[in-house]
Order: sequence, then C-alpha cells, then structure tokens
Amino acid sequence: MHNLPRSGEGDGILSTGTEARDRVFELIEGYISDADSGKSAIAAAHELIAPDVLTDLYSVLADRRISYRDGVLIQLGYGVVDPTLDLTLRPEGGRGMAQQLGVFLAERHIAAVKDAYQNIAKNTHRLTRGNVLEFDRLLGWATGVGLLEREAALRLACAVVAATARPVLSMPELNRSALTFTRTTGLILDLLRVPSGGAYEQFAFAALLHTLIETHVAGQVRVDTKSLNASDRSSFAAGDVQVATGVRVIEAIEITANSWRTKLDGASKVIRDNDLSRLHIVASRPEGERGEVAERLAGLADDVAVLDVRQAVEVLTAVLTRPQRADALVRLYEYLDRYQPDTERVNELVRRVQAAGLVEGAGN
Repeated sequence: MHNLPRSGEGDGILSTGTEARDRVFELIEGYISDADSGKSAIAAAHELIAPDVLTDLYSVLADRRISYRDGVLIQLGYGVVDPTLDLTLRPEGGRGMAQQLGVFLAERHIAAVKDAYQNIAKNTHRLTRGNVLEFDRLLGWATGVGLLEREAALRLACAVVAATARPVLSMPELNRSALTFTRTTGLILDLLRVPSGGAYEQFAFAALLHTLIETHVAGQVRVDTKSLNASDRSSFAAGDVQVATGVRVIEAIEITANSWRTKLDGASKVIRDNDLSRLHIVASRPEGERGEVAERLAGLADDVAVLDVRQAVEVLTAVLTRPQRADALVRLYEYLDRYQPDTERVNELVRRVQAAGLVEGAGN
C-alpha cells in the first residue's frame, strides 16, 4: 500500500505494527486530500474527549519538539489496533514505524524527524519520563480509556498533523532529451532574476555542483549546503555551500544574490576561522566590475576567488550531460523544499519547468 518495509519482527509484531502504521498513514493521507473530513474528525473528538485531555493533546501536537507529536501518533495507532497495550511503553516494532513515519511525513511536506523514539527514549522502553508532562499524562490517559476515545484522539491528531502539510507542487518527470545547455541555462538564469533572498542562487549552484561531484568522485567527497536563513556560525558551516570529506572542509563557497562586495570584507576571517586554504565568493559581479575585483583581490594576502553567479551556473551546466542536468534540477527542487520556508519559490520552479516545455509529454 505504501511501498514501505513492515514494522517490527515476528509474525505478531508484523501484524500489529503494520496495521498501526497503515492506520496512521491512511488517516493523514485522507485528511490531506480532504481537509473538511479532518475538521469533522476534530469536531467529533471534542464531543468525546474531556477538555483537560484535549489541552494536553493540543499542547503535544504544537510542541516544537516534534518527536513527541510523532510519539503520540504511533502510540495511539498501536493502541487502536491492540487495546491491551500499555501505551506508556514503546511497543515492539515502534522504532521501525517511527523511521517510516519520518519518511512519510517528509514526502508530504510536513515537518519530520528521522526517528521520534531516538529523541524520546533512546535506551529505554519507558516513554513517560517526566520530560514533557502533557505527553506523559496523555499516554496514561490513552492506556486506561476506551477504544472509542482512543480512536477519536488518533483521528484528531492525524487531522492536526495533516493540516500542517505545505501546498507544494510535485516536481514533474523531466524530458531529459530536452535539457540542452541553452534551455537549461535559460531556465536557471531566468529563475535567478526572480527575487528570492538568495535562495535560487545558493541552491541552483549547490545542486549543479553536487551533481558534478557525485558523477565523478562519489564516495570520496560530498557537497553540503545549509538552510537559507541559517548563519554559517549557527550551522557550523564554513560557507553557504562546501565540499567536504568526513569532517574536513576542502572548499567553501559563499553565495549571494547581492554584490560581491558584501562578502569580500569578511573573507579573510572566514578563511582563518575555518582553517581554509582559500575561499570562493559567488555573487553578482557585472563584467564592468572585473577590474575593481582584481584590484581588491590583489590587496589581500589570502587566496580568494570572486565569480559571477550567472557565469558559474553556465560553466557547471555546460560540463553536465543532459541526464545529469535533469538530476541537478530535481536536486534544486529538493533543496528549495527542504532548506527554505517559502513554498512559492518551490512552486515557481515547477511552473517554469512546465512552461519551458521540459517535462515528459510536452511535445519535445
């Protein structure tokens, strides 16, 4: 049904874990597709569940520590399938379901963690540990309450989570034969003209560089990028994009939609702070400013390169094959969806890909 591995081990665990997983997934999927049904589920739960319990449930669902939100979904899912369970304990197979839930939610553009139980109770089956009292009380209530109330709580929780799904367009299947240099760079350069707070510049460059390096030296080095609004210090990154092996940064690239001047003054400090041999700045650098750039760089003791973002994109695109350009565009979509909050920037990419006739079935 969901093309995911089954939860747990052993026949009994497989049955309970799989049923619990499918129950939760089907409810969330249904409420995403039909928001009105989610509102009805919430209204029905308010008729069945005591106000103090609802307060705890809403508190956990809104908590920034979303592992507890996921823990409630999983525990209630198991509790609906097997009413004999003590829901204050992690069920057998729960870790598997937690990992699958993380993937499921992320694919539906809902904030997710990889494994809720890794954060809630890493080395114990006991979930009520005094860290989040509302969570503890909720699991105690769910253990002793009837099946009707458990089901209502599960439906409410799934409806609330489904309502947080971001309305992101799906990336269409690309027509790889259509991705010539001219058409690919035309798409990306047009995108760079759209104000995005530097999102398109950072993630287009990162996606192209990632594809190039993955093609030639996969497993030896990797390309990392960070969330758009995260500072280098807070993300422990040497630059907006970096090439690394293990924990060692080989190359660091600072990227901006603004003038190269905004990055140059701090370049030497970035090099020193991160023990780099050099730094690359990819920014707006009009051809008429080439002389000024050369003069400023000549005055530095450090090895700093300043590249125009448009020219850098053109060079990276030129050395990729058409299938690789398709991979890079898909990677760009993933970066925009994962590392910046504005869904319209993701949707703008999708619309432009479609308008450019670069999708399968577009008559190319």
